[in-house]
Amino acid sequence: MSSGETGGMIQEGNAATLIYGEAVSRRIMATLLALMATVLTSFLPILNKQLLRDARPALVAWITNAASLPILAAGTLLLTQCSLTSHQRFLLSCTAQIPHLDGVGVAALLVAAALNWGATLLSTVALERTDASLVSPLLTFNPAFTLLVAWLTLAEVPGVRQTIGVSVVLVGAYFLEVEEARTGLLAPLRALFRRPGVLLAIIASALWGTTTVLEKLAIEHMIPPSGPAVALLGTFLLVLLLTPGAFRSSGHEARPSRHSGWKGLHTHPRALATAVLIAGIAPLFGFTAIALGLVGYVTTLFKLSAVLTILWAWVFLGEGQIRSRLLGASVMLVGGALVAW
Repeated sequence: MSSGETGGMIQEGNAATLIYGEAVSRRIMATLLALMATVLTSFLPILNKQLLRDARPALVAWITNAASLPILAAGTLLLTQCSLTSHQRFLLSCTAQIPHLDGVGVAALLVAAALNWGATLLSTVALERTDASLVSPLLTFNPAFTLLVAWLTLAEVPGVRQTIGVSVVLVGAYFLEVEEARTGLLAPLRALFRRPGVLLAIIASALWGTTTVLEKLAIEHMIPPSGPAVALLGTFLLVLLLTPGAFRSSGHEARPSRHSGWKGLHTHPRALATAVLIAGIAPLFGFTAIALGLVGYVTTLFKLSAVLTILWAWVFLGEGQIRSRLLGASVMLVGGALVAW
């Protein structure tokens, strides 16, 4: 073998090692960003639950997203338009580069925003009506719904692992009220669906089941690809859709004396400020993670927030059934991972 051939093989090996190293680095970065988004968003149901004591669901959903737009916009600008250079000192340099979406990306973003609007309203109403530690695990149903939608619309027949994953998710839902099993085998499911807000949470999960795929599609059809930019545009569209319901007169509400609109929000300034901050920062981490990593892998990590929310609900809200709900959420997380992978 000549020295030239040997040198070529070494270069090819180095190139392959470099590509592998970059892929591993992207996976690690996606994991860290997804975990940061997960921890932050796990507090949102707790904060929103406090706000919902004195404000309407539509107003709570609107204010947390609308007020977070400046934070999201600033973060998007820094991540997409600016870079940090270090010569003799660190310098922040920014150049205007407006991302471009093609027709497919625009359509994906619009549909995702519409689904997100419905899911946000339904999940907020569900949170008002029942425990945060019950609503959050139910929202982890969406990998199962994604699988079902793909089967019906794209003729993607689920494999054995995915079918097992859906079954595991259903078993996990059963465990959420497993303490009722001593009165009958189906008693946990009956107890679950008798709780107000449960059906709304499941419908919200179904709507969110396709938004991640659509948002990933929008990122791929954006030049240059940008997760934070899609997060900003999606949140802006969501706020537009939420605005009519937020500013509707509270006289239409069933409990106008308690749900006093803006005055109700003012009774929880710390919870509101924290919720707005998280709503502005978490999407930057989450969408960047989606852009860097596999959708199934990243969304599975997002589901960890349900387990954390159950712990926070027990600590900060005093909600009960901590053992059965942690068990159910953990089992559902395993099922979601099987479906996503």
